[in-house]
Parts: sequence; C-alpha cells; structure tokens
Amino acid sequence: AILIEMIRGAGGYEVVEVTDPRPELWGTEILGVPIRGGDDRLPVLHDAGVAAAFVGVGSVKSVAVRKRLFEQAVSLGFELITVIHPRAVVAPSAQIGRGTMVLPAAVIHTRATIGDNVTIYSGVLVEHDTEVGHHAHLSPGVHVAGGVRIGAECFIGIGASIIQNVRIGVRAVVGAGAVVLHDIPEGCTALGVPARLLRRAERNTALVEERAD
Repeated sequence: AILIEMIRGAGGYEVVEVTDPRPELWGTEILGVPIRGGDDRLPVLHDAGVAAAFVGVGSVKSVAVRKRLFEQAVSLGFELITVIHPRAVVAPSAQIGRGTMVLPAAVIHTRATIGDNVTIYSGVLVEHDTEVGHHAHLSPGVHVAGGVRIGAECFIGIGASIIQNVRIGVRAVVGAGAVVLHDIPEGCTALGVPARLLRRAERNTALVEERAD
C-alpha cells in the first residue's frame, strides 16, 4: 500500500493493477487498485499498453523473487520505475538504479551508489562513497558507514550497523541488530554484537528464524 501512495504522490504514473500469486486475493483491491491475477498477467498488461512496472515484494525470503520479477519485467520491455519518498534525503551526487525503492527518513549521502531493484526501508542511512549491489534489501534503521561495499542480493536486517570500508559478499545475510566490524564472505550469515559468522548448522537455524519474521 505504501508504494501505491508513493507513486501517486510523485505524479506522472497511474497505478492500474497489482499482481499477486495468491488466488485468494484475486478480485480484491489495495487502495482502490484491483488485483486481477498473478504474475502471468504481466505480458497481458504490457500488450495492453501498460509501459511501466515496479516490483513490490519486500520480505527477506523473497530477495530471489524480487530479482526474478525484475528480470521478467525488463525482458518484457517494461520501464522499471524508481520510487523515492519525498521525505527521504538523497545527495545530488548519489546514484540510484532502476526499480529501487527509498522509503521515508532514509538518507543516501554523497557519491553513494545504489543498484537496481534495491529495497531501502525507513530510517536507513547510507553514508558517502558506499556501494549497494543489485536486488539488495536494507531493512528499517540500518546504518551503513562510508566506503562500504554491499554485494548483490544481500539482506541486511533491521537496525544493523556496518562500520566504514567493510565488504559484504554477494547473497550474504546480516542479522537484525548486528554490528559488523569485519568483512563478510559471499553467501555467509553474520549475527550479533560484534557480528560473527555462523557455522553451517547455526546458519540454517538462524535463517529459519530470520525468515519467520
């Protein structure tokens, strides 16, 4: 619902339909916008003249889903719009990719680079010269210091903090409230204060708990 309000508030686009894979929602509405079917309606909508799309999936277990839907929409020829709330602060020199969402009270500082299809929730701070890779998810209240590199498809949990110049590998997971002082390798999970890498058995349990939220 917040995305519909943001797109309407920005002007320039009319939200004509929401797709959802859950049949029980078909025939319902969100803020007056109809849900008529699942993602198989995307080609139908494009053929009907709908020119732009936005991926509204946001939960941790859906990072791969966001990527798939983004790539599907691009392949169909949709324009993937970027949605930035008017109460977010984005430096003039910052770069924001296609299909990215920036919610209220987020701050993106000088020369920061945000990739395509990134989710930046309320209260996120991205400091100067930081890079956030495509399809990453930054939960509410995440603080990222300057010069950090966050890889594609990463999930950063609510309230996590990352100190300057740290590297977070592709598809890594940082748990809620973690304080990251050192690099995190690709595909790894880190939890705690200070953040530590999990052994495989711990990682499987932690992911179940994180995604249950």
